[in-house]
Amino acid sequence: MPQNWRGPLPWLAMAFAANVAAIGAAAYLLGQGVVDREELRALAMIAVAGSALMFVLAWKIIDFAVMRGIKRMAAEIRAIAHGGNRSDIEAARYPLLAPLPDSVNQIIAKMIQARQELAEGLKSATGKAEENSNRLAAILNDLHEGVVVCNLRHQIVLYNSVVMDMLAGIGPVGLGRSLFETVTREAVTHMLEVLTHRPEMGSRGTPFLASAADGTTLLQARMSLIRTNDGDATGYVITMVDASPQVAALSRRDALLREVAEGLQSPLIRLRIAANNPVIVEREAANIEAAIKRVTDGYQRALSGWWPMADLHSADLFAFVAQRFDQSTVKVTVTGLPVWLHADSHSLALTMEAMIRQISDRFNLAEVDLAAAEDEAGSWVEIGWAGSTAAKPALDGWLAQPLHSLGGMRVRDVLDHHAGAEIVQEHRAGRSWLRLPMRKGIEQHYQAKVAALPTRPEFYDMALLDAARDIGEKGRQPLRSLTFIVFDTETTGLQPSQGDQIVQIGAVRIVNGRILSGESFNRIVNPGRVIPPESIKFHGITDDMVKDKPPLGVVLPQFKAFAADAVLVAHNAAFDLKFLRMNERQFGLKFDNPVLDTMMLSNYLDGPETGHSLDAICDRLGISITDRHTALGDAIVTAAVLLNQIDALESRGITTLEQVVKELDMNMALHERQRAF
Repeated sequence: MPQNWRGPLPWLAMAFAANVAAIGAAAYLLGQGVVDREELRALAMIAVAGSALMFVLAWKIIDFAVMRGIKRMAAEIRAIAHGGNRSDIEAARYPLLAPLPDSVNQIIAKMIQARQELAEGLKSATGKAEENSNRLAAILNDLHEGVVVCNLRHQIVLYNSVVMDMLAGIGPVGLGRSLFETVTREAVTHMLEVLTHRPEMGSRGTPFLASAADGTTLLQARMSLIRTNDGDATGYVITMVDASPQVAALSRRDALLREVAEGLQSPLIRLRIAANNPVIVEREAANIEAAIKRVTDGYQRALSGWWPMADLHSADLFAFVAQRFDQSTVKVTVTGLPVWLHADSHSLALTMEAMIRQISDRFNLAEVDLAAAEDEAGSWVEIGWAGSTAAKPALDGWLAQPLHSLGGMRVRDVLDHHAGAEIVQEHRAGRSWLRLPMRKGIEQHYQAKVAALPTRPEFYDMALLDAARDIGEKGRQPLRSLTFIVFDTETTGLQPSQGDQIVQIGAVRIVNGRILSGESFNRIVNPGRVIPPESIKFHGITDDMVKDKPPLGVVLPQFKAFAADAVLVAHNAAFDLKFLRMNERQFGLKFDNPVLDTMMLSNYLDGPETGHSLDAICDRLGISITDRHTALGDAIVTAAVLLNQIDALESRGITTLEQVVKELDMNMALHERQRAF
């Protein structure tokens, strides 16, 4: 019998065809008059019953021979797929499903082959991974430094034997355990926040000091972030050594050197007074003092060379210090321009916190200022308050304050290690300032800037400034009593009328002649369009940086609330105002604040012949620029320029906003006339 005739289905098909043929024949006979209608009805009933019987029989056969067969085959396939011992299914058990079983067996053979190749690959990769793991373990255990790797939940995922030896006596060390069971939390979280905020600082690991959880061990550590290819941090690596012996030895030598220097000071004074030959005595005393100073300076250089320091932004440092007073009755206000320092962020933040608490307790203060500055010789940070300066015994007591999270080191020790220069107190503008000398840092950039960049068009649309001349009551107030919001924008390009949009808004507040750099506004904006490469070279903001940021419809109302009714200030203000004003109607806002333009003020004060770019003005005024071509960085620098310009205006007898606006309007009219000739 042919292969195609095996099984019940062909026979059922033949029976069905015969039944149909019988019905057709009966209809033909009826038409020829051979049979009457009653006979035909009986034949039809028999045909219908036969058809129903055949359909039922066919369904039962299909259910038994096909559907159940498919289910049995599926079960066998699942068993093979889940690692069963069989390598194929028996095609002879499923004659009605041919040639499906043969095709399934081919797929199974390919799957088993791929499984074998995968197993061999995994075995090889596992062997290499174990080999690399053993090599890594051998390297880590051979290191003299402790190495610990943690995820962002601060759980230990890897450590070496040095860490175990160093910290096991303090608390439990193990995979999955919290690092904070053995190391103080604040030092680690502080550095993690620093590196997250300033990723450029962690490329080679950032040094810092930490203390063991029980305070018995001081750790000299270095942290690096673990990042994905997209730049997202997934964890961090800390290398550490026990610095307690070195610190103890340095402290003993420091105390001995101080004792020698202080012990010789009085005899030298008496020697000058009592000697018969004052010229010789004066000369020799000066030689002894110079020798002691050389030893002291050399010792301080040795201390600072050992101390774990990195370049850091003073604004970041002050923000960390201010955060430590969030729940305190003392308000810490950050003022002035930021500078770059070379310091240990953690120990310096603890030191400044201790000093502020001592000062506020001593003078019962509700507010303390923080500021930073620099000159050619170095940098410094300042703590300011309203009232008198501190007496020397009080200052000595503050410097002797122990820092328990740094193994009992004193405030003086940390400051000596940072610069070793004398702390200065001074009184200016009705406030006392305590100046803590620091070393100058080098500005760090996440993305290198291009030297030659396009500049914004000057005097972009003067009609924009005309709309901000309704100054009202503010016009008669002294300039120094006004609140200014100094702002800057970064954009996708220089043509707002052709679709360019804001990608960043930065602003800082000036109140009573003080730059409150701690009260700032800094938002990156999703512009809803691609940022051109030439603009990225200018401000460093990429499409990846803005993809998860809010649109301008969210940020612009936030900026309006921040600005409130203060006087808006910008450099080349008409350009920035154009980007604000063209979105007013869409978002239901109105920027009708009074506006000052530092570029126009520069033109008025210094004449049109001099340069009026922000860089040129800062160069003339000796203002250091940090974070150039970032909205907030440029806004803070522009704020410093404005305060210098207010000094110059007051020297000309111009003391109110109304007078400034009048002079600028006259100056611009003359400028436009000159351009016509």
